[in-house]
Amino acid sequence: MSTLISPDDTWTLWAIVIGITALSFYIEQKYKIGAKISSVLLALIGSLILVNLRIMPTTSPVFTAIGDYILPLAIPLLLFQSNLKKIIKDSGKLFLIFHVAALASVVGGILCGYIFSDKLAEQTAGYVAVEVGADIGGGVNLVAMANAFKVDDSIMNASLIIGNLVIILWTAAIIAMPNMKFFRKHFKHEHIDALEAGISVDDGETQAAKFWKRNDISLLDIAKCLAITFGILAVTQILCNIVNASSLPGLVKTLFGNIYLVMTTITIILVTAFPKVFENIHGATEIGTIMITMWFVQIGAGARISEIIMLAPVVLGFKILMFVINIGGTMALGKLFKWNIEECFTASNAALGGPTTAAAYVIGKGWSSLIAPATLVGLYGYIIGNYAAVFTANIFK
Repeated sequence: MSTLISPDDTWTLWAIVIGITALSFYIEQKYKIGAKISSVLLALIGSLILVNLRIMPTTSPVFTAIGDYILPLAIPLLLFQSNLKKIIKDSGKLFLIFHVAALASVVGGILCGYIFSDKLAEQTAGYVAVEVGADIGGGVNLVAMANAFKVDDSIMNASLIIGNLVIILWTAAIIAMPNMKFFRKHFKHEHIDALEAGISVDDGETQAAKFWKRNDISLLDIAKCLAITFGILAVTQILCNIVNASSLPGLVKTLFGNIYLVMTTITIILVTAFPKVFENIHGATEIGTIMITMWFVQIGAGARISEIIMLAPVVLGFKILMFVINIGGTMALGKLFKWNIEECFTASNAALGGPTTAAAYVIGKGWSSLIAPATLVGLYGYIIGNYAAVFTANIFK
């Protein structure tokens, strides 16, 4: 199919990819509706529109380069703050509750995989990996698993668009639910009580200001980010090549021959072993976010609107059931062990949306003492999400 811009018009396509990425951030930060939609979905929709208007092609060496190089570089950068020792030490009870939410996502993934296997066919394992990864670590894990399992772009588009709409509705629901009489009656709610009494359970104002402030980034910071990330990927590729060329069992190759699992493991080991080095490097999250958003532009270029509509019932059913099992399982055990309702909702939010979504949620609710723990367990989801996703997906291979 001919398009206004040729697949080989490299510089024009790079300009469009970067332009859509920048415009997505601008809309997200300048307009309330943009913040609700998110830069990820804006980037995906932008490229989807251009493709369906036959302005931009669906395939190009530019898109291949993004998937092969830009995306792998983004993952370690987004893990630079994932110090495992700090997460375990500082996240308190929320660390335990987060595991419950993560386990509920695994159970939901297995159940949904069996229910929708006829509709998804050979894509079942990959899509289960994507959903379990996303429902434990948010968008970072979703991206990694989609690329690792080569999930069709049409399914990814449907999942991302419908998933974001479901998240918007779900977020609105959990904002309202803690104040409902049913939850007030059946669950502990000390953070809400303290807020209504005009007392802060803990002084979280500093953490909130620190989380949202403008970051100072130097030339040396950027150089360190790129040098370390390229180094991690080089070592990762060498190790994966050795493992995949060996006669080791299939399960070992799945774990230690998967570039995304290996790069995650190496990054976490380095960040945990040398925390001061990574804490003093600014800009990794910003650079990684730009790169991963570029990948969403590429995904948006990979499918037709007609394909998304056709897949919508399966994706919607899968996602709703996953969300219900996640929050339902977390709340059920929360009731059993008498956990605070605020911590249950925050853990579920951190699993389904990641650290930034969880932080925004607790800041908006005024639960200042949960800002730091919510951010930390959200980062922890980045660490374990890929492993849980791979194990779950292998059930359907």
